[in-house]
Amino acid sequence: MLLDFGAASDAGLQRPENQDRYLADGTLFAVADGLGGHSGGGTAAAIATEALGRHGRLESLEQLVALVGSANTAIFEAAIDDPRLAGMSTTLCALADIGTAAEPARLAAANVGDSRLYALANGRLGQLTIDHTITENLVRDGVITPAEAAAHADRHTLTRAVGFERRVHVDGWELAAVEGTRFLICSDGLTNEVPDPEMAAILRSVAAPAAAARTLVEHAVRPGRGRDNVTVVVVDVGEGAAPGTRDPDRLVLAAVGAVGA
Repeated sequence: MLLDFGAASDAGLQRPENQDRYLADGTLFAVADGLGGHSGGGTAAAIATEALGRHGRLESLEQLVALVGSANTAIFEAAIDDPRLAGMSTTLCALADIGTAAEPARLAAANVGDSRLYALANGRLGQLTIDHTITENLVRDGVITPAEAAAHADRHTLTRAVGFERRVHVDGWELAAVEGTRFLICSDGLTNEVPDPEMAAILRSVAAPAAAARTLVEHAVRPGRGRDNVTVVVVDVGEGAAPGTRDPDRLVLAAVGAVGA
């Protein structure tokens, strides 16, 4: 299965350094948004993407979830070894080609935190991941509305992060790989600054994935925006996938919640 892709990242206009990291190696794509102070956040995000980068050939969602668990262990143990890094952690959102000779058109996704995975299919942009934040839980429980969540004091407070505890609960999905689908993986530096309709318009109008990634980042760091690091990976599903198009909410074939190592 052919996956065309592009990535871009920027520190933004108000942060002294970029603590986001990404991976895009042709079969595995991920965005990590580091948390934990001046040095810890970037270190945690780097450990996570490096751990995923040693993946070898993935053939199942379970293998991807296990990789996230390995990243969690590596970050947690690094913080024990160096007290200056205590409490460091990271979000991690990943998309992997898990196709085999028998089943070539298969993808897997995994997520912890509030970095996000979107799919543009049939001209419509849909969010596939669920944010692991206090406000998202309140919205799902009917305590507050999405509009109230956008201004809530705890809107950026995570309920899960990779490396914060010895074990991590990972959301995972197996996805249909439909030719013509475009996936977006991004940190909250994009979603907090660029509304979904604006993101969708860019993804629909900019053909090359590398150019689309750069354009999204440029919009996120425009004057009046750019309050955070921003990282974007765009992945296009091409030849070798199933023909036709589907709505984003029909791409999910199976969903699991798994506890990583």
